[in-house]
Amino acid sequence: MNCNNLLIEYINTIPYNEPIFFEEIKQYFFNILGNEANNIIKSLYVYINRLVKKHILVQYLKGIYYRPKKGVFGDKVLNINKVINKKYIFDNKGYKGYYYGPTLFNKLGLTTQVPKNVYIVTNDCPNSNLYYNKNLGVIIKKSVIKIDDNNYKYLQLFDVLINKDNISVEVDNEKEIIYKYIKDNKLEMAKIFEYAKLTKNIKAIEKLYEMG
Repeated sequence: MNCNNLLIEYINTIPYNEPIFFEEIKQYFFNILGNEANNIIKSLYVYINRLVKKHILVQYLKGIYYRPKKGVFGDKVLNINKVINKKYIFDNKGYKGYYYGPTLFNKLGLTTQVPKNVYIVTNDCPNSNLYYNKNLGVIIKKSVIKIDDNNYKYLQLFDVLINKDNISVEVDNEKEIIYKYIKDNKLEMAKIFEYAKLTKNIKAIEKLYEMG
């Protein structure tokens, strides 16, 4: 099997200006070739570099590429938020992270201040330490429980409730914004208590009661 052709076939399935991680390319080869893929992993870098030289791919950062799309003024630059989201928030397996702290408060409209860095809780954090990705301007930390499609909205809610006294809130309708988040995301009280118990997040429940 021609590995270069196999690589190109895979690349062509990815839309223009969407991040492509080396790890997902590698996984694609393992899915097709099984353990035989171990023999061509090093060669993959060679094939990818050839595509970069031909401008079929652009290297965004080490291990991150994209298919460039032409614009009026040349190639469009890959949106950094797409890279951050795919790396830490959501991939083809589902949700694996969520925004927290100053980033989340800004996104919900509780503050107008745009933080210098992006704050994310993610399954991809290797341990309980905070990690700073300088290239992406992201600070990540690990969740108490594994994040998935079913719980990430609840965990985000807990973050707001716990930090609402620690992060400057610039609006008068703080309660309405939080209630709207609960309503819009159809969060269930039973599950709020369930995830609070799993994460030992009694403080979040107390804050919810204080809000009435």
